[in-house]
Amino acid sequence: MRRAWLVALLLLGLTGRAHAADRCLFRETGDRTWTLEADCSVTASIVLPDGITLDGAQHTIVAVDPPTGSFRGAIIASGGSTANVINTVLSSAMLANICREGNDRLRAIYFNGAAGTIRGNTIVNVNKGTSGCQEGNGIEVRNIDLTGPQLAVDILDNDVEGFQKTGIVVSGNVDATIRGNNIGPSSAQRQMVTNGVQVGAGARALIEGNIVSGNSWAGGDAAATAILLLNTGPGTVVRGNTIVGNADVGIYVMANDVRVERNRLTDTGNDGAFDVGIGNYGDRNVFDGNSINGFYYRYQNVDDPDSGLANTTLAAR
Repeated sequence: MRRAWLVALLLLGLTGRAHAADRCLFRETGDRTWTLEADCSVTASIVLPDGITLDGAQHTIVAVDPPTGSFRGAIIASGGSTANVINTVLSSAMLANICREGNDRLRAIYFNGAAGTIRGNTIVNVNKGTSGCQEGNGIEVRNIDLTGPQLAVDILDNDVEGFQKTGIVVSGNVDATIRGNNIGPSSAQRQMVTNGVQVGAGARALIEGNIVSGNSWAGGDAAATAILLLNTGPGTVVRGNTIVGNADVGIYVMANDVRVERNRLTDTGNDGAFDVGIGNYGDRNVFDGNSINGFYYRYQNVDDPDSGLANTTLAAR
């Protein structure tokens, strides 16, 4: 077995060199796996070469600002067409409240044009404090290349809480499985509209068996959600999820040709301008066997079955 010691960034960071605070020590094995040896901190992104698996071995990586300037981008980012991130704890500490754009936006794990697996990670408080910046996503997967096949990404058994904008985001030419994750509430609900899981811009997803906390926005201009489908690809399925906490809308469907079935939604807490269990704002969507409690409106734009008819199939209006 080949062994080598690697310092995080490996000349792959934003400045092209390792920083004083970047002391993430990995053991590299012949199966192209980097295994983290101990807790550490970074002041710039760890960018994974193509085909690398980062195994955090349940150690923690904390993003901190460099001695000059501020942290930019994801804590862990893909650098090629495939990557895997498993068993890693990710957090941030007192990052400067400076809003960034594009790839410089804060994320915990960011796959940009890469297929692979994101599994068994714990993401806690990756945010910029009391910030209204539209960033700070827990897990983000994007693919803007529409010329090739959809990239397959599995997002499995992760814990995400204290994120800023969205817990899990999937967008573009992606076919994602989002299963068995525990998504807590956003830390920034007073500052902006936030979401637990968001799939959009053509991506197709199976969202199954997750526990997702709702989010609520005090303003009346928009709704925060637990699960948001926004122009998702046909064939998207939301199945067997448990939605808890306080949500403006539990499952918000602004998409066509999707199925929402056998989900359990329970709303608690103070209600704002919106209080809808499942809202349908698309066409040819099917809603079947969902259990909804605590919302002022159980359904919107869906034929609401009589109480107790848990398995009635509901066709969109």
